[in-house]
Parts: sequence; C-alpha cells; structure tokens
Amino acid sequence: MDWHPTIDESRCVGCGLCVVICSEKRNVFGFDLKNRKAVVISPNNCMVGCDNCRVACLWNAISFPDPSQIRELVKSLVSDGAIREELEEKLASSGPVIRTGGGARPM
Repeated sequence: MDWHPTIDESRCVGCGLCVVICSEKRNVFGFDLKNRKAVVISPNNCMVGCDNCRVACLWNAISFPDPSQIRELVKSLVSDGAIREELEEKLASSGPVIRTGGGARPM
C-alpha cells in the first residue's frame, strides 16, 4: 500500500510542525532550508493509517490517500475475521469500538 503524506507547497508556510510531530520515531519529513518548506524525505517510514502530521497542520497542507483504500486492502488480505474486525475498528473514523470485559461488543 502506498501510504505517505503529500505536501501542498502552495499551502505550506514552512512552520516545521510536521517535522517535529513526526521526528520522534519515523522521520518522514525534513526541512528544505533553501525554500523554507517541509519536504517528505522518507515516505516509506510513514506508518500506514497514521495521519498525526495532517491533523497537526494548521494550514491543511498535508494529505494522504483515501482511507477506504486501506479498508479494502485489509478486507482482501486478511481472512481471519477477528483480525480484520480489529483492524477495521482501528481505522474507523469514529475511533475504536470499546469492548466489555468479556471481549464482546457493547449493545
């Protein structure tokens, strides 16, 4: 799955927030000092489903592929129903489903 951020240079103001947000573990971004803009330097380091940099960007300069592509990929690759269900819940826009103590979904 090709999952990595794309930066809209016309919206990027060069604040570097995305570089800071992603720098602790993944280092997807770097900073182009000449153009004073963030750049994607290691797209393959981006964790599928993570969009913390997009959420943090106040100028909406960062975008990702449509999350429905990931859901379809999960459905096609994962045959175990429990694993598929867990992944789909984690990718749900409303957040994960909270289960009861017995592991069942709440009614």
